[in-house]
Amino acid sequence: MDETTAWLESSAHLPPPLRDFHDQKDLFKAMHEIINLQGNDIARKVGWATGQCYVIDVFLRFMARRGYTLQRSRARVPFRDLDQDVRAAREARDTATAKALAEWINQPTTKESHD
Repeated sequence: MDETTAWLESSAHLPPPLRDFHDQKDLFKAMHEIINLQGNDIARKVGWATGQCYVIDVFLRFMARRGYTLQRSRARVPFRDLDQDVRAAREARDTATAKALAEWINQPTTKESHD
């Protein structure tokens, strides 16, 4: 394996928040939910998993092989907090899942007659 391929395989070309698959998944789910809430028609046409695979496995890898990497901006402007956005989206999903599960568990049962 050549040096560049080894570097790519190590995921060193990705910024720290994108090096772990599960972190990627949480980020792309959050991004998809946040963008859709803002009414973005393009985001609705691409599922979060397809977007994750394309961006991580295709686009960023393609660019990294050519010497370009994604990095945090050094501009001194009030950026949103990535971790906070991902955490809030995950908590909202967890709450919705717990509510749906509780409703399913607590639904009235119907007695079937076996006469």
